[in-house]
Amino acid sequence: MAVREDLVASAAQFLQDPSVASSTVENKIQFLRSKNLSQEEINIALARSGSPAPAGAVQYTSTTGPPQQYYSPYAQQAWQPPPAAPRRDWRDWFIMATVVSGVGYGLYSLSKRYVYPLIAPPTPERLEQDKKSIEEQFDKAFALVEQLAKDTEALKDAEKQRTERLDTTISELETVMSDLKSANRRREDDAQRIREEVQALKDAVPKAMENQKALTDNRLSEINTELTSLKTLVSQRMAPTTVESVPEGSSTPTPPAAATASSSANEPPKHLTQSSFNRPPGFSSSSSSSSAKASIPAWQMAAAQSGKSTASEGSDKEAGANT
Repeated sequence: MAVREDLVASAAQFLQDPSVASSTVENKIQFLRSKNLSQEEINIALARSGSPAPAGAVQYTSTTGPPQQYYSPYAQQAWQPPPAAPRRDWRDWFIMATVVSGVGYGLYSLSKRYVYPLIAPPTPERLEQDKKSIEEQFDKAFALVEQLAKDTEALKDAEKQRTERLDTTISELETVMSDLKSANRRREDDAQRIREEVQALKDAVPKAMENQKALTDNRLSEINTELTSLKTLVSQRMAPTTVESVPEGSSTPTPPAAATASSSANEPPKHLTQSSFNRPPGFSSSSSSSSAKASIPAWQMAAAQSGKSTASEGSDKEAGANT
């Protein structure tokens, strides 16, 4: 079998390593055989690395010859005897017993301190203590439940009162809103009525002014007519006195009674002709001086009285209409 130079070179380089050079030759050979190197290659690698080859290996190679190259390195390794078991003396047994005793005592202490209280049955004192603790917890729970019930009742009462107050407030608010709506409606109605009345007044004022103007014009025309009639009457009444002051021998004729009657008949019968307010100054003296000679007819005085009453009734009606 040809020698594999690459494997031999790598094996020689590995054997020259300082950490491998300190090991024994048997270990080196065993390692190289595990890498599938033949005996010849191992010898060459040992020779190149400067390590001495074992005598048995050289004799083995010289006696066996080339046919030994076909054996597997595993078979050659199985030929080596197993290493002998180390012998133990009393000191080893003492150390082992001491270690085992320490470990066992530690485990016993741990189990007694931590595990045993968990699995051991409770004592009567512990049971009594647990019972008291449970009773205290139950008492606290019952007190908490009672307090919670009281608080719930108080909250229910407060909520009920709040609901009642809220309902009362809502009803009052609805009442106030309805009153406000009614008042607003009445105010709107009053404002509409006032606007209508103001509009009616606006429309009535010009008409009233026109009516008043027409009434004033009528009354002024009536007063003018009365003044004209009064002047005519005064002139007629003053005529006899003028005739009497003239000498009896004068031939001035007196106005006929028919003209006087016609002028008196044309006079409007609304005012008294003998009223002191309508008499001009100086008329009373002249009439008193001639009362015996000239007097107003009875029918004329009656007509004047009826005209006066009619005028007073008309003025009262006008005053009531204006108010």
